Amino acid sequence: MSDKVMNIYQRMSAATAEISRVSKNLEVGFGKSSYKAVGEADVLAAVKPVEEKYGIYSFPVSREIIESGVLENVSEYNGQTTTKKQFQMRVSTVYRFVNVDKPDEYLDITTYGDGVDSQDKAPGKAMTYADKYALLKAYKIMTGDDPDQNESKELKGYNKRTPEKKNETISEKEQEVLKNMCVAAGLSVETTFPKGLAAMPVSQYTDAVTKLQGVIDSKKGKK
Repeated sequence: MSDKVMNIYQRMSAATAEISRVSKNLEVGFGKSSYKAVGEADVLAAVKPVEEKYGIYSFPVSREIIESGVLENVSEYNGQTTTKKQFQMRVSTVYRFVNVDKPDEYLDITTYGDGVDSQDKAPGKAMTYADKYALLKAYKIMTGDDPDQNESKELKGYNKRTPEKKNETISEKEQEVLKNMCVAAGLSVETTFPKGLAAMPVSQYTDAVTKLQGVIDSKKGKK
């Protein structure tokens, strides 16, 4: 059957049959705690040629921050207790797979990603995780990973955001994240947010993070 007459389901099926496995080429951590993982670059390298071959274009069509807060990781060494605070963000992403020969024909899947970082990288990590797993699950790509086999570290003092009120503004920590992202993007906070970060409604935070991350990715030459 010609690729031109294949519908999006047939194209996705053909691509799935061709992409079987992605190698773990990403080294995460140091020393005894290091491990191999599947990086975003490895997934894109496997997916992009096959999508081009079968006329599929995929991209994140929308994002929503569904949870954010501060995590405290408490550790003890030689009788001393150390508390490390990190910003956590959970992002919901709708990822779209389009038939390039019939753009009004597409499939949407919803995926989630968590990002944890002490400075401004939590949003980018969450988005990357969500995008990577959208592709892995859509094309049923084997990696050898099984989240149920890995024990999570104990995290104490997790401050979970309560459902937002109509006029609620972003927290000081979220303001700090946006300031750090502006620096990474080479933008002025005052010019980018002329009304000030302290007055930003929670409802505008997701859009601000997404746009700033796009600028940061563009500066890095990320496609």
